[in-house]
Amino acid sequence: MTSQPLQIYVLNVPEFASLVEAARAMPECRVENTGDYTVISSDVTVTFGRRALGLKPAVWYGLFTGGLDGQIESYERDIVRIAPRGHH
Repeated sequence: MTSQPLQIYVLNVPEFASLVEAARAMPECRVENTGDYTVISSDVTVTFGRRALGLKPAVWYGLFTGGLDGQIESYERDIVRIAPRGHH
């Protein structure tokens, strides 16, 4: 089984801007603004840290309310790892 690219749909609001900026700085991520959302895509597993993004816990746990196509490998208080679907 081949993996499909990971896609994270981020609502374009100031609270989530640090996630988009962090993804822009990651060479493995592609970032596309589609109007109301920014789509972060990757062919490999990506990791984001809450403290590095400067997010309070309430915003951290709401980061992925825009949806995602992939699999969350771990979603802890300070770190999230998301892999492409079918990635091993």
